[in-house]
Amino acid sequence: MSKKIKRDETGDAQRLKLDFPDIHADLMAGRIPSLRKALVAAGLKDERTRLDKLKNSWAKANPAEREAFLKWLSSNGAVEPAAPQAETDPPIVAHQVAAIASGRYLLPETIAEIRTIMNRRRMRANDIMAEMGFAGDDMSLTRALSKGASLRLSVIAALESWLRSNAAG
Repeated sequence: MSKKIKRDETGDAQRLKLDFPDIHADLMAGRIPSLRKALVAAGLKDERTRLDKLKNSWAKANPAEREAFLKWLSSNGAVEPAAPQAETDPPIVAHQVAAIASGRYLLPETIAEIRTIMNRRRMRANDIMAEMGFAGDDMSLTRALSKGASLRLSVIAALESWLRSNAAG
């Protein structure tokens, strides 16, 4: 049975077909299990290391998952437990801004806060984008709120300021 190729990978599949017909034939016959592995075999992509995979998983993990993973590492002796803060360290300022995103993805508590403000002000995500200075027809915030899609870093930075100015209101 031939391998089903995703639409967004058609360019890579075409390149394999034209430049590496033997590897493409193996992919289509199922002897190579994935397009990514075929691209690695052709030398068009690098093999992902365990470290690459760990970094990717860490970036996608929420704060609770990260904390649980660090505890697990400590319990297995892989890392030393975090030392208590020394008295010489500067005190943590209480009004520091909490993170609203992990990488390019909004945190669940941020999404809840945005939805609360949207309900209170009777706004849509497009209205927020326009208020922050982006195009009013930009759907990126809508997708981030409804489907958990990623956002541009410039949108996240603007959203931090917008949340600060709208949180108390």
